[in-house]
Amino acid sequence: SSGINAEYGVPVVVLCQEFLKLFTCILIVLYNEGLDQLKRHVIQDWVTTLKVGVPALLYVIQNQLLFVSLANLDPATYQITYQLKILTTAVFSIVLLNKSISKTQWLSLLVLTLGVILVQWRENAPRDTAADSTESSVTGLVCILMACLTSGFAGVFFEMMLKNTGGQSVWIRNTQLALCSCAVGFANLLITEQNFIATKGVFHDFQPVVYAVILSQAYGGLLIGLVVKYADNILKVFATSISIILSSLIGIFYFAELTFTMKFGLGLILVLSSTVLYSMYPAKKKAE
Repeated sequence: SSGINAEYGVPVVVLCQEFLKLFTCILIVLYNEGLDQLKRHVIQDWVTTLKVGVPALLYVIQNQLLFVSLANLDPATYQITYQLKILTTAVFSIVLLNKSISKTQWLSLLVLTLGVILVQWRENAPRDTAADSTESSVTGLVCILMACLTSGFAGVFFEMMLKNTGGQSVWIRNTQLALCSCAVGFANLLITEQNFIATKGVFHDFQPVVYAVILSQAYGGLLIGLVVKYADNILKVFATSISIILSSLIGIFYFAELTFTMKFGLGLILVLSSTVLYSMYPAKKKAE
């Protein structure tokens, strides 16, 4: 649930935010580097642009996997299992970026995973057991595990592309990613939302709050790119976890259906503790 009382098409919103990212990045590149650099790195070097498009494609696949898993799993299993993306991000950071993670940092990641689970835990009514066959549960688990893998791989792969730029700026990389994301998002829109567009139009029920979401997601995504460029995906995971806590705290004050529970309080302590633990005990650098 988006929390917005509107019937807009979600793929339309996603495509709009990607177009806004693309427009912003092009303006920054034109201002800082000029048209020639834009054409040389984005259009003429189309092979690299397609490589940067790998995360864009994986994120679309990930979203589809999450929809299938949510339809086949109870909310508690979904919430718990999807937090494995924290650990897959760490594993792919080791494999693709040769990152060193100390035993204490691994412990902090496990603590973080548990903390996020508790923070996001919501008591839900039990689902109809007739609909919960073993086959559908297996399908849901396979899909959400694949989503965790695609999430970790896509994030770390993009980090690798950002840090191995070959002299290209982070804005060139963001332009390449946004261009590919627009192409993938447009294809996804045509495939999944044909009936919606035909009956209601592309921008049906776009309210001011929807435009605010587009702005927030677009420029938040660009900020994430900077975090990944100058820090790494694991630190991004910690930042995202803290943002979940802040969003939940705001929701507790503004929405009656959200309450401060013991689980939330314990999760809050675990997330904050894991953040301190991770930063205090980094892996020792290997001797040359």
